[in-house]
Amino acid sequence: MTVTTTGPPAGAPVTAGPAGGPERHREAAYRDGPVSALIQLHDATSPGVLPAGPGGHVFVPREAEATCDRYGASAGPRPRGAGADEHRLGLIALEGRELIALRVDGSGPPAGEPDGWATGLAWLRLGLAERLVDRVTTHLGGRTVQRTVTLNLPLVRAMLADAVAGTTECRALLKAAPTSATLRRVHRSLDETGRTCLHLLGAAGFVADGPGSEVRVSELLADTYAPTADDGGAGDSGGEHSGTGVPYDHASCGHATYDGRTAPAGHPPTTELERP
Repeated sequence: MTVTTTGPPAGAPVTAGPAGGPERHREAAYRDGPVSALIQLHDATSPGVLPAGPGGHVFVPREAEATCDRYGASAGPRPRGAGADEHRLGLIALEGRELIALRVDGSGPPAGEPDGWATGLAWLRLGLAERLVDRVTTHLGGRTVQRTVTLNLPLVRAMLADAVAGTTECRALLKAAPTSATLRRVHRSLDETGRTCLHLLGAAGFVADGPGSEVRVSELLADTYAPTADDGGAGDSGGEHSGTGVPYDHASCGHATYDGRTAPAGHPPTTELERP
């Protein structure tokens, strides 16, 4: 069996995808990593506006947050500090830079189909997953078990094939004008790919400055911005996204009645952003 990864070539220009299309954020993530890619995505889709997820959370690089004087809401951007109740949840360091997590009462994504931020974010996570798969391939190709290259072990090849199949499926889904339901499926699949790759990396996947840090940030982005079942995505038979595998209980946290004008009190209680 031959496993072939299909990530963008290292050093490929950001504009290698369709001009102005969301696929360029995949290439930026693969080449530059999550923080730089997020800044590029923010500049392209919501300059000056904090993009908020369905639970009223924000998770962006500090550089991007510092440029925003408004926050996203279902009816359109609103000024920050003009009645908005903004709560700082924490900072996460990555690549010598920081991402900030906020909860802004009354914030949320725009109503209707996924906007440029939501679609671009899914492409961005795909680029991070493809970058991770290639790191796994390189790592295992240089290791041996009883004089057999680890990458050639049947179980390892099967797991790696699953990871590649996951990214291939996501790429096909995103190319077909994704709906909210499609984006939920993509985020779940990318979570599974990340966890599979971390398993293949063994201890190397969990060092503080290793690939596990990127996987954590990628999962937190999905926890923050993945569309919910209330966002109009019919036909998605799977459970809600959770990077930790813990299903969201939207009914108990008030999300079922969230309309973007009032904060969903305590929502979502299971998000990683609000855990100590």
